[in-house]
Amino acid sequence: MGDKNTAAYNTAIKERLLKIMEIAGLEISGLAEFTKISDSHLYALLNGTRNITGETADKIGTGFKLQGAQILNLNFEITSQIRKAPLLLEFYESYLGNPEYFTETKAERKDAYYIEHKLVPSSLFEKSVYVWEVKEACKEDNKDFTSKEISQKLNYLVQKNKLKSAKRKLKKKDGEDGNREVLVYSRVDIKDIDLIKN
Repeated sequence: MGDKNTAAYNTAIKERLLKIMEIAGLEISGLAEFTKISDSHLYALLNGTRNITGETADKIGTGFKLQGAQILNLNFEITSQIRKAPLLLEFYESYLGNPEYFTETKAERKDAYYIEHKLVPSSLFEKSVYVWEVKEACKEDNKDFTSKEISQKLNYLVQKNKLKSAKRKLKKKDGEDGNREVLVYSRVDIKDIDLIKN
């Protein structure tokens, strides 16, 4: 198994941890939540400023149906079977709304970042905004999102209290009111916007 204090061993352990994260599809924040080990502790393990202990290896292994000793044993092969571990599958289900935990949602997060950090602070969201208006603003920036993708991202920002939402009559692009009600979004309370209008 090799001396647990050698640089080569620690590098091999780091690679094993990265492999576990890759197979499991977890970012560091996701692994931290899943194992209940702090982000900073995991970063320290991955950048080599901290050596892994048997206790930490056990904590990491539990959710993947691995024993800590198996993680520490360089001869033990970590296979894709860990992706099917019941606790990991439960974690995916429970934290579906936290895309920052999962590697598969990285591109999605970039899109969400664009909407949250570029569009939301802009003057666009000083008033009630329809999804189609956000879609047009995205197009002007060469970002091509579907209406469904945009509304999912906006609803996520409402959950995070970065935006407010309310139901309003659909306003068509030609300015006419539609029959059905849809959600509109704003940085400020939509009731306050209605008061300003009236």
